[in-house]
Amino acid sequence: MDMRRGMRDKLEKYLDTSRAIEVVMETDGGAVYDNTCFGVDQSERLSDDRYMIFYNQTRSPNGEVVYTPETGGTRFQIVLDTLPPFVNKLIFTVNIDGAGTMRDIRSHRISVWQDNRMVLEMRLSGLDFQSERAIISMEIYRREGWRFAAVARGFNGGLRDLLHAYGGEETQEQSQPEKAKQKAKQEESKREEFKQETQDKAQKESKKKASGESQQEKINPEERVERVELKKGEKVSLRKRDGGALGEILINLNWSQRPKGLFNLQTPGIDLDLGCLYELKNGNRGCVQALGNVFGAFSDPPYILLDGDDRTGAVEGGENLKINGAMISKIKRILVYTFIYEGAANWKDADGVLTVQCPGSQKIIIRMDEYGSDLGMCAAALLENVNDKTFSVEKIIQFFPGHRKMDEAFHWGLKWRAGRK
Repeated sequence: MDMRRGMRDKLEKYLDTSRAIEVVMETDGGAVYDNTCFGVDQSERLSDDRYMIFYNQTRSPNGEVVYTPETGGTRFQIVLDTLPPFVNKLIFTVNIDGAGTMRDIRSHRISVWQDNRMVLEMRLSGLDFQSERAIISMEIYRREGWRFAAVARGFNGGLRDLLHAYGGEETQEQSQPEKAKQKAKQEESKREEFKQETQDKAQKESKKKASGESQQEKINPEERVERVELKKGEKVSLRKRDGGALGEILINLNWSQRPKGLFNLQTPGIDLDLGCLYELKNGNRGCVQALGNVFGAFSDPPYILLDGDDRTGAVEGGENLKINGAMISKIKRILVYTFIYEGAANWKDADGVLTVQCPGSQKIIIRMDEYGSDLGMCAAALLENVNDKTFSVEKIIQFFPGHRKMDEAFHWGLKWRAGRK
């Protein structure tokens, strides 16, 4: 359905307002365009600035609105009925960062999606504007249910006028390099915090081993019940703590460098990497891995974070993927894999072990115990969403010559090219 400038209508005519929707904003031109969603009250004031969702604040307090950057634009994921009562209206805006006006753009497009289907769309060009530096593209507001308005009007003063219109205040402007640096610093900080946590856990385990209290040497009967080792093709489900929501799901890859035992350092010359393919409920697909520096994110899509890259095997805790179990309703499936980035494909010497665990659930052990393959990539485990309540975990252990062949085997449909770390 095409939205015309000035059009207003009930949103329920076009989609189910009780379920998740997406608003996609795309602007093509010669400048940098920042997209923002303001959640304002009945007086059209930004009474809680936590509901100003943009590149530097990507989630509302309870995840009712989530900002995801995309090539050429932004995707806002929204669950309208979970918004607090004081948020009466969502206002979707575009602001020019730098020189230029909206008259200079080639095109602006805003669209509303549900279940991967576009239900509303408005297209504009520079001919629709004059000297505006910020515009309100669309509004979604409460009035006997949820309605929308195709506004497409602007402010010559840009972000400052836009904020003042809703009772906000402009902070000191950042340059684009500063913004990029800040985003990278935030994600790096998350990875370092997570890496430190896993290393601390590994150090505690090492101390237990040194005192003769390692879990492998001394496992009491209760602990034995809480560990399950899968055979190829077997599948189990993660248990939720006290019947509540899933917590943080930790997937650990560890391997051996010398034939002393399970968690010794790996043989020099082998760089074993952990990664995953993911598919979200909204249809977005991708990968998380050190190759290409695609480390993911925990609080934002894809809700999967890789803690770093151990190229030498010197990190006692191995490599770790962390999955945000609280966002299970957003995730459809995850294929966990490992590959030998450098060195011969000697899986027997690597002796890799994958461990999947979350609070309240048994520890799931997946041994990479098929050694005959000389192929450098192994699909190890498949996690699938079960009724938005838990994940099933299946042992795969299937070898491939590279990402592309593995992708084809599991029907992911990504485009691959050569890369380096």
